[in-house]
Amino acid sequence: MTNNSQNSATVAAIYNNKLLLLKRGETSPWMPGRYCLPGGMVEEGESLVHAASRELYEETRIVYLPKLLQSIDVSYNDSIKTVFVANLNSDKVVLNFEHSDYVWANINDIAKYKIVPGLSTTVLNLIHYKYLK
Repeated sequence: MTNNSQNSATVAAIYNNKLLLLKRGETSPWMPGRYCLPGGMVEEGESLVHAASRELYEETRIVYLPKLLQSIDVSYNDSIKTVFVANLNSDKVVLNFEHSDYVWANINDIAKYKIVPGLSTTVLNLIHYKYLK
């Protein structure tokens, strides 16, 4: 298993023991119509944690300082990816153009949604590290 240089940042936004899932727009070039976590590419010169905070804001208008983000390592497809965790005090979300819908899902409902590959592994890790119950 390798911990390759990560070029994308992902945030598990949690409010009231529910996970924020964003539905990718139908015209999205990657996984259209599927639910995912907020995230995106790391810009040149940007740290992974700052990219996570920026992407969370760009996609949802949720402000969460990088220094408050916690991280977990998730093993998927023979690599390890860092996922950042934001424990929120509000469920207010304002979507950008990339997404067509969102849902605050409890762990028992996540299987009902068409999700991107690897998300179920991330959810299991969030449960294991007691971020979700």
